Amino acid sequence: MSERIIDPHVHFFNLVQGQYDWLQGNNPVPWPNLDTIKAPISVNQLQHISQFEIAGLVHIEAGFDNQHPINELHWLAEHLSGHNYKAISFANINSHPDDFNNAITALSHPSLVGIRDITEGADAMRLSDATCHDNLALLASKQLIFEAQFEVEKLTITQQLINYCQQLPHLQLIINHAGLPNNLSIWQHGISQLAQLPNCWIKFSGFELLTAQMQAQQQQCFNFILQHFGQHRVMFASNFPVCQINASYQQRWSLASRIDKGSVSGLFYMKLRALWHSAGLVEVKMVSPGAASH
Repeated sequence: MSERIIDPHVHFFNLVQGQYDWLQGNNPVPWPNLDTIKAPISVNQLQHISQFEIAGLVHIEAGFDNQHPINELHWLAEHLSGHNYKAISFANINSHPDDFNNAITALSHPSLVGIRDITEGADAMRLSDATCHDNLALLASKQLIFEAQFEVEKLTITQQLINYCQQLPHLQLIINHAGLPNNLSIWQHGISQLAQLPNCWIKFSGFELLTAQMQAQQQQCFNFILQHFGQHRVMFASNFPVCQINASYQQRWSLASRIDKGSVSGLFYMKLRALWHSAGLVEVKMVSPGAASH
Protein backbone atom coordinates (compact mmCIF):
# COMPACT_ATOMS: atom_id res chain seq x y z
CA MET A 1 0.00 0.00 0.00
CA SER A 2 1.35 3.43 -0.92
CA GLU A 3 1.75 6.02 1.78
CA ARG A 4 -1.34 8.16 2.26
CA ILE A 5 -1.05 11.91 2.61
CA ILE A 6 -3.30 14.88 3.08
CA ASP A 7 -1.68 17.88 1.45
CA PRO A 8 -2.70 21.05 3.32
CA HIS A 9 -1.30 23.58 0.85
CA VAL A 10 -2.06 23.12 -2.85
CA HIS A 11 -2.98 25.52 -5.66
CA PHE A 12 -4.80 24.78 -8.90
CA PHE A 13 -4.87 27.41 -11.65
CA ASN A 14 -7.46 28.15 -14.32
CA LEU A 15 -5.71 30.79 -16.41
CA VAL A 16 -8.70 31.12 -18.77
CA GLN A 17 -11.42 31.92 -16.25
CA GLY A 18 -9.23 33.31 -13.46
CA GLN A 19 -7.25 36.54 -13.26
CA TYR A 20 -4.00 35.65 -11.44
CA ASP A 21 -2.48 39.07 -12.09
CA TRP A 22 0.66 38.06 -10.17
CA LEU A 23 1.14 35.04 -12.43
CA GLN A 24 0.10 36.13 -15.92
CA GLY A 25 -0.18 39.90 -15.79
CA ASN A 26 2.20 42.48 -17.22
CA ASN A 27 4.77 41.75 -14.52
CA PRO A 28 4.58 38.06 -13.58
CA VAL A 29 6.74 36.60 -10.82
CA PRO A 30 10.31 35.89 -12.08
CA TRP A 31 10.35 32.23 -11.02
CA PRO A 32 12.25 29.46 -12.77
CA ASN A 33 10.04 26.88 -14.52
CA LEU A 34 7.12 29.32 -14.65
CA ASP A 35 5.51 27.59 -17.65
CA THR A 36 5.52 24.30 -15.76
CA ILE A 37 4.06 25.98 -12.67
CA LYS A 38 1.27 27.58 -14.72
CA ALA A 39 0.34 24.40 -16.59
CA PRO A 40 -3.21 23.15 -15.87
CA ILE A 41 -3.41 19.88 -13.96
CA SER A 42 -6.09 17.77 -12.30
CA VAL A 43 -5.93 15.85 -9.03
CA ASN A 44 -5.97 12.61 -11.02
CA GLN A 45 -2.98 13.74 -13.05
CA LEU A 46 -1.20 14.83 -9.89
CA GLN A 47 -1.90 11.45 -8.33
CA HIS A 48 -0.56 9.71 -11.43
CA ILE A 49 2.85 11.36 -11.10
CA SER A 50 3.09 10.69 -7.37
CA GLN A 51 3.95 7.50 -5.53
CA PHE A 52 1.86 8.70 -2.58
CA GLU A 53 -1.90 8.29 -2.29
CA ILE A 54 -3.50 11.74 -2.05
CA ALA A 55 -6.24 11.06 0.47
CA GLY A 56 -7.27 14.70 0.64
CA LEU A 57 -6.07 18.24 0.12
CA VAL A 58 -6.62 21.83 1.18
CA HIS A 59 -6.69 24.30 -1.69
CA ILE A 60 -5.21 27.71 -0.86
CA GLU A 61 -6.50 30.79 -2.62
CA ALA A 62 -4.36 31.87 -5.53
CA GLY A 63 -5.72 35.19 -6.77
CA PHE A 64 -8.36 33.71 -9.08
CA ASP A 65 -10.58 36.77 -8.52
CA ASN A 66 -9.84 38.82 -5.41
CA GLN A 67 -12.84 41.09 -6.05
CA HIS A 68 -15.18 38.09 -6.09
CA PRO A 69 -13.25 35.20 -4.50
CA ILE A 70 -16.40 33.06 -4.35
CA ASN A 71 -15.81 32.49 -8.08
CA GLU A 72 -12.71 30.45 -7.24
CA LEU A 73 -14.72 28.30 -4.81
CA HIS A 74 -17.35 27.64 -7.48
CA TRP A 75 -14.67 26.65 -10.01
CA LEU A 76 -12.96 24.38 -7.47
CA ALA A 77 -16.26 22.60 -6.82
CA GLU A 78 -16.22 21.59 -10.49
CA HIS A 79 -12.49 21.00 -10.87
CA LEU A 80 -12.17 18.94 -7.68
CA SER A 81 -15.53 17.18 -7.92
CA GLY A 82 -15.33 13.70 -6.46
CA HIS A 83 -12.20 14.45 -4.43
CA ASN A 84 -11.79 14.99 -0.70
CA TYR A 85 -10.88 18.65 -0.32
CA LYS A 86 -11.44 21.86 1.63
CA ALA A 87 -10.64 25.44 0.61
CA ILE A 88 -9.00 28.54 2.04
CA SER A 89 -10.31 31.66 0.30
CA PHE A 90 -9.34 35.34 0.29
CA ALA A 91 -10.56 38.33 2.29
CA ASN A 92 -8.74 41.53 3.17
CA ILE A 93 -7.87 41.04 6.85
CA ASN A 94 -7.58 44.75 7.64
CA SER A 95 -10.68 45.96 5.82
CA HIS A 96 -13.42 47.75 7.74
CA PRO A 97 -15.26 45.20 9.93
CA ASP A 98 -18.54 45.81 8.09
CA ASP A 99 -16.84 45.19 4.75
CA PHE A 100 -15.07 42.14 6.15
CA ASN A 101 -18.33 40.72 7.46
CA ASN A 102 -19.93 41.21 4.05
CA ALA A 103 -16.94 39.54 2.38
CA ILE A 104 -17.15 36.48 4.63
CA THR A 105 -20.91 36.26 4.12
CA ALA A 106 -20.37 36.32 0.35
CA LEU A 107 -17.95 33.38 0.70
CA SER A 108 -20.58 31.00 2.02
CA HIS A 109 -19.66 27.64 0.49
CA PRO A 110 -19.50 24.08 1.85
CA SER A 111 -15.79 23.79 1.04
CA LEU A 112 -14.74 26.95 2.90
CA VAL A 113 -12.67 26.45 6.07
CA GLY A 114 -10.80 29.75 6.34
CA ILE A 115 -9.10 32.68 4.65
CA ARG A 116 -5.61 33.76 3.72
CA ASP A 117 -4.43 37.31 3.11
CA ILE A 118 -0.73 37.41 2.18
CA THR A 119 1.06 40.04 4.25
CA GLU A 120 4.70 39.58 3.31
CA GLY A 121 7.26 42.36 3.35
CA ALA A 122 5.90 45.85 4.04
CA ASP A 123 2.37 44.45 3.85
CA ALA A 124 2.93 42.80 7.24
CA MET A 125 2.13 46.13 8.88
CA ARG A 126 -1.50 45.64 7.87
CA LEU A 127 -1.71 42.99 10.61
CA SER A 128 -1.26 45.81 13.15
CA ASP A 129 -4.36 47.68 11.98
CA ALA A 130 -6.99 48.06 14.69
CA THR A 131 -9.59 46.45 12.40
CA CYS A 132 -7.75 43.11 12.44
CA HIS A 133 -8.86 42.21 15.96
CA ASP A 134 -12.56 42.47 15.10
CA ASN A 135 -12.08 40.66 11.79
CA LEU A 136 -10.19 37.81 13.43
CA ALA A 137 -12.88 37.66 16.11
CA LEU A 138 -15.44 37.18 13.36
CA LEU A 139 -13.42 34.32 11.88
CA ALA A 140 -13.15 32.73 15.32
CA SER A 141 -16.91 33.01 15.86
CA LYS A 142 -17.50 31.20 12.58
CA GLN A 143 -14.79 28.57 13.25
CA LEU A 144 -12.87 29.76 10.22
CA ILE A 145 -9.07 29.51 10.10
CA PHE A 146 -6.79 32.47 9.47
CA GLU A 147 -3.72 31.48 7.44
CA ALA A 148 -1.00 34.03 8.16
CA GLN A 149 1.74 34.37 5.56
CA PHE A 150 4.46 36.76 6.70
CA GLU A 151 8.04 36.74 7.92
CA VAL A 152 7.93 35.54 11.53
CA GLU A 153 11.23 37.31 12.21
CA LYS A 154 9.26 40.57 12.01
CA LEU A 155 8.96 40.25 15.77
CA THR A 156 6.66 43.24 16.28
CA ILE A 157 4.12 41.68 13.92
CA THR A 158 4.61 38.25 15.45
CA GLN A 159 3.88 39.74 18.88
CA GLN A 160 0.74 41.35 17.49
CA LEU A 161 -0.51 37.97 16.27
CA ILE A 162 0.36 36.47 19.64
CA ASN A 163 -1.78 39.16 21.28
CA TYR A 164 -4.70 38.36 18.97
CA CYS A 165 -4.45 34.64 19.74
CA GLN A 166 -4.35 35.30 23.47
CA GLN A 167 -7.31 37.67 23.29
CA LEU A 168 -9.23 35.30 20.98
CA PRO A 169 -8.63 31.78 22.32
CA HIS A 170 -11.02 30.28 19.77
CA LEU A 171 -9.11 31.76 16.84
CA GLN A 172 -7.38 29.11 14.73
CA LEU A 173 -4.11 30.53 13.39
CA ILE A 174 -1.93 28.69 10.88
CA ILE A 175 1.52 30.01 9.97
CA ASN A 176 2.26 29.43 6.29
CA HIS A 177 5.58 28.28 4.86
CA ALA A 178 7.41 27.81 8.16
CA GLY A 179 7.21 31.54 8.80
CA LEU A 180 9.50 32.30 5.82
CA PRO A 181 12.84 32.13 7.67
CA ASN A 182 15.80 34.25 6.61
CA ASN A 183 17.70 35.22 9.76
CA LEU A 184 17.75 31.93 11.65
CA SER A 185 18.29 33.23 15.17
CA ILE A 186 15.56 35.90 14.95
CA TRP A 187 13.22 33.42 13.26
CA GLN A 188 13.82 30.90 16.05
CA HIS A 189 12.84 33.50 18.63
CA GLY A 190 9.58 34.23 16.83
CA ILE A 191 8.80 30.53 16.32
CA SER A 192 9.42 29.71 19.98
CA GLN A 193 6.98 32.46 21.01
CA LEU A 194 4.25 31.39 18.57
CA ALA A 195 4.62 27.76 19.62
CA GLN A 196 3.47 28.66 23.13
CA LEU A 197 0.00 29.40 21.75
CA PRO A 198 -2.28 26.35 21.87
CA ASN A 199 -4.37 27.78 19.01
CA CYS A 200 -1.45 28.16 16.57
CA TRP A 201 -0.29 25.60 13.99
CA ILE A 202 2.44 25.76 11.35
CA LYS A 203 3.08 24.37 7.87
CA PHE A 204 6.50 23.13 6.88
CA SER A 205 6.58 24.21 3.25
CA GLY A 206 7.64 26.95 0.88
CA PHE A 207 11.42 26.61 1.12
CA GLU A 208 11.65 26.91 -2.67
CA LEU A 209 10.76 30.58 -2.13
CA LEU A 210 13.74 31.16 0.19
CA THR A 211 17.47 31.67 -0.24
CA ALA A 212 19.74 28.77 -1.14
CA GLN A 213 21.25 29.04 2.34
CA MET A 214 17.86 28.53 3.98
CA GLN A 215 17.00 25.68 1.64
CA ALA A 216 20.16 23.95 2.83
CA GLN A 217 18.99 24.38 6.43
CA GLN A 218 15.59 22.75 6.06
CA GLN A 219 16.47 19.92 8.40
CA GLN A 220 17.60 22.34 11.11
CA CYS A 221 14.44 24.41 10.68
CA PHE A 222 12.21 21.35 10.84
CA ASN A 223 13.90 20.05 13.97
CA PHE A 224 13.38 23.42 15.67
CA ILE A 225 9.72 23.64 14.64
CA LEU A 226 9.00 20.09 15.73
CA GLN A 227 10.76 20.58 19.04
CA HIS A 228 8.67 23.64 19.88
CA PHE A 229 5.29 22.96 18.25
CA GLY A 230 5.21 19.18 18.68
CA GLN A 231 4.06 16.74 16.04
CA HIS A 232 0.35 17.47 16.57
CA ARG A 233 0.70 21.09 15.37
CA VAL A 234 3.11 20.73 12.44
CA MET A 235 2.05 19.94 8.87
CA PHE A 236 4.13 18.93 5.90
CA ALA A 237 2.75 20.62 2.78
CA SER A 238 3.82 20.73 -0.86
CA ASN A 239 2.94 24.26 -2.03
CA PHE A 240 2.28 22.63 -5.41
CA PRO A 241 2.68 23.78 -8.15
CA VAL A 242 4.99 26.52 -6.82
CA CYS A 243 7.30 23.85 -5.41
CA GLN A 244 8.23 23.14 -9.04
CA ILE A 245 10.58 26.10 -8.86
CA ASN A 246 13.09 23.42 -7.92
CA ALA A 247 11.27 20.12 -7.24
CA SER A 248 8.47 17.97 -8.60
CA TYR A 249 5.49 17.00 -6.45
CA GLN A 250 6.95 13.55 -5.86
CA GLN A 251 10.36 14.99 -5.01
CA ARG A 252 8.79 17.42 -2.53
CA TRP A 253 7.06 14.64 -0.58
CA SER A 254 10.09 12.37 -0.77
CA LEU A 255 12.13 15.21 0.73
CA ALA A 256 9.55 15.58 3.50
CA SER A 257 9.98 11.92 4.34
CA ARG A 258 13.77 12.23 4.37
CA ILE A 259 13.63 15.31 6.57
CA ASP A 260 11.37 13.50 9.00
CA LYS A 261 13.66 10.50 9.15
CA GLY A 262 16.47 12.87 10.07
CA SER A 263 14.48 14.78 12.66
CA VAL A 264 15.05 14.72 16.38
CA SER A 265 12.03 12.46 16.87
CA GLY A 266 11.74 10.52 13.63
CA LEU A 267 7.98 10.26 14.19
CA PHE A 268 6.66 12.23 11.26
CA TYR A 269 7.53 9.67 8.62
CA MET A 270 5.26 7.20 10.38
CA LYS A 271 2.60 9.76 11.24
CA LEU A 272 2.35 12.46 8.60
CA ARG A 273 -0.35 14.76 9.89
CA ALA A 274 -2.47 17.57 8.53
CA LEU A 275 -5.23 19.76 9.86
CA TRP A 276 -8.63 18.93 8.47
CA HIS A 277 -11.65 21.05 9.26
CA SER A 278 -14.86 19.23 10.11
CA ALA A 279 -16.79 20.67 13.05
CA GLY A 280 -13.56 22.27 14.22
CA LEU A 281 -9.96 21.25 13.68
CA VAL A 282 -9.69 17.52 13.28
CA GLU A 283 -6.37 15.72 13.13
CA VAL A 284 -5.99 13.17 10.37
CA LYS A 285 -3.33 10.54 10.91
CA MET A 286 -1.35 9.43 7.89
CA VAL A 287 0.28 6.01 8.03
CA SER A 288 3.30 4.50 6.35
CA PRO A 289 3.29 1.45 4.05
CA GLY A 290 2.44 -1.72 5.88
CA ALA A 291 0.70 0.03 8.76
CA ALA A 292 -3.01 -0.09 9.39
CA SER A 293 -5.20 2.86 8.42
CA HIS A 294 -7.21 4.69 11.05
